[in-house]
Amino acid sequence: MAKDKKLMQSDICNGCGICVSVCPQNIKLSKADDFDVNKAKLAISVTMGAAVIDQNVCIACGICTRNCPVSSLTIVPA
Repeated sequence: MAKDKKLMQSDICNGCGICVSVCPQNIKLSKADDFDVNKAKLAISVTMGAAVIDQNVCIACGICTRNCPVSSLTIVPA
């Protein structure tokens, strides 16, 4: 994760999952031969209808923020 910034999510997330599919950390993990979506430590996932960010995996690149259709994701100073 970037030390000087982090990804934050607002309560307007609709759980569409676009962020999950465009995240480069998630894409990298999913290419592993032993990838299991239920066990993988993803940077961002959707749980109970909302995005959940794992700050330990997220690199705060901002790709998800540019693809979120409801602008619920934001990069902020850490």
